[in-house]
Order: sequence, then C-alpha cells, then structure tokens
Amino acid sequence: MNYFLFLNHPKGEEVYKVNEGNEKSARKYFETIPVIETEIEIQGKKYNAVIDYEMFDKPSNFDCFNCNINCCADSPSKLSKRTKKFLLENLDDFEKITSNFEIAEDMGYESDELLENIENEDEERNIIPEIEDAAEMCFYAYKKDNKTTLCSLHSMCLEKNMSGKEICDTKPLVCSLWPIEILAEDDNSKLYITLPDDFTNSFTIEDYYEIPCINEDFVSSALFRRKNPKGFDGEYRPVIETYKETIINCLGKDVYKKIKEKLSEE
Repeated sequence: MNYFLFLNHPKGEEVYKVNEGNEKSARKYFETIPVIETEIEIQGKKYNAVIDYEMFDKPSNFDCFNCNINCCADSPSKLSKRTKKFLLENLDDFEKITSNFEIAEDMGYESDELLENIENEDEERNIIPEIEDAAEMCFYAYKKDNKTTLCSLHSMCLEKNMSGKEICDTKPLVCSLWPIEILAEDDNSKLYITLPDDFTNSFTIEDYYEIPCINEDFVSSALFRRKNPKGFDGEYRPVIETYKETIINCLGKDVYKKIKEKLSEE
C-alpha cells in the first residue's frame, strides 16, 4: 500500500510507502468498520474508493489564523505541471510573499539556480530543501504575521479570485485535503479514505495527537496553550461541515452527499 496523497513527495518511496505493520493495521481497521464503497474522481481520474465515513463526523476547527502549530514544515509534493505553470507566471508575487530568491542569494546562490530548481524538480532540487531548513517551513509557506503560517500558492489563487475548485486543482492535493488521509493499493485500484484518530493513528502518516484542529483534547492541553495562549476562535463542528467545500471541490459533490446522507441516518 501507499500513502496516495504523498506519491509525488520529493523523497519518494521513503515517505509514500506504507510499511508492513501499518498496512496490516490499516487492512484490519477497514475490515471492521462501516464504510461507503463508491467511485470517486480526483483531478480528472476515477478511482474505486472505500470511505471511512464516520470519521467525517469528528469535531474539527480549522482556525489556521490562530494556530502556531507548523503544519507546513516542508513541501510534501513536487509541483504538478499546472501548479508549476501558475507559479512561474506569478514569480514576482511569489517573491514578494516568500522572499525565497533573496534568501537563496544570501546563501550564495544565483537567482537562475533557484529558478532551475523550480523548473526541473525531478533532476535537481538541492536549493529548495536548504531554504526550507533555514526558514523552518515549506518552500511555499510564509508568515502572515508573527504567528500565522499560510500557503503562498493558496494566497495567490485568492488574490486572483479563483474559485474553490480552481484552487483545489492548482494547489497540491495533499495540502488542500490535509488532514484527510488516503491510502491506496500499489496499483491505485482502490483508495481508502479516513482521518487521523485514536483508532487510525497506528497507520496514518500524520500523528493525531499533535493535530489540534481535529483533536479537541489536545487544544485544552498545557503544551498547546503554551504555544497558543489565545486558543481557537469558534466552536468545533463535524468535518463534513467545516470541510464541506474542500470535500466537494477535491473529491466531488457526490462523495459529499453520500457521506452526509450516511451520517444523517445514524
């Protein structure tokens, strides 16, 4: 099995391959829970999917503007052709937000060298991770203020008044759907969709116990309050509500309706 959303990770199989123990846990889990089996379309491709729909009833609060937890530690995906084209067409705006080219020059590189890294990620990508290490965040992330980390790609899309669907198709899918997780058979013949939780933490790539937006108990902990003394605004509501538009734009309206209907039955 593979972590489907990480198939294009710069570190390759080292990250996206599900280890034997995690795969065993995942298969056992999906054999014992109620699921929706359906066909879904992701970025123009159709897949057979098994959806752990009860997870979409989990309390969630995606208040990114009041969170100091750095979800964007490094870039989890090489850029698709569409995303790369969008970035290259908006390099001036990108530089104003991130200062990546200035940082590269401070490190002793020429701007053309960083540009070549961006254009030819599959061949050479040495400068990008150096900048990520120095900035302690994803190459495409930036600080809106002293506490809030945001995505430059997403921000540029919003500046151009792009629709939610256009943003989902432009921004790396793993970032748009986070913290939703998708495991896949090696040949992508079937996808398994869930969320990090007490019961899935044995096989999800993310650690549930460190994700405040879907772990209300963590938000009340002393550790979280030390980093986020103000806490989150608003109340925790089911993922199916807080992520409605994301689910529709990235997984399709039919998937949203099927999950919503199943949850309404219970």
